[in-house]
Amino acid sequence: MISLAGIPGFFSAAYFIEKNGRKPTLIVVLIGCAVFAYLYGTASSLQTLIGFGLGMQFFLFAMWSSLYAYTPELYPTRARATGTGFASSVGRFGSLLGPYIVAVVLPTLGNSGVFALGAACFIAAALSVAILGEETKGRVLEEISA
Repeated sequence: MISLAGIPGFFSAAYFIEKNGRKPTLIVVLIGCAVFAYLYGTASSLQTLIGFGLGMQFFLFAMWSSLYAYTPELYPTRARATGTGFASSVGRFGSLLGPYIVAVVLPTLGNSGVFALGAACFIAAALSVAILGEETKGRVLEEISA
């Protein structure tokens, strides 16, 4: 049921991507992911767990839709599929490492530590996009890849 909060996340991201641009939307949703992941990990009651879970799913789905709108535009046409595929494979590599990292963090820092680590990763991603990202809204793709 919590995943249903992702549906308005998709629509909100689509709206804000077109209104404000890809880069700022992605930064905001990554920060939202960080905040709600941390809060979800520190929830102390069923009500707060559900509330923070709803917020987390909203921002996670918004993040994915923002990411898949933004990433392909960063590569030149001749390398777009390869670049996007490579970026996706790096993410898959991270998903392989995740369980091992959780196995190390969980016994020492507990559930809240695992979610705090996840929140830190979202913040690192937001900073990376803020510092290294290039806004693509309203630009010709050939101009971006030049």
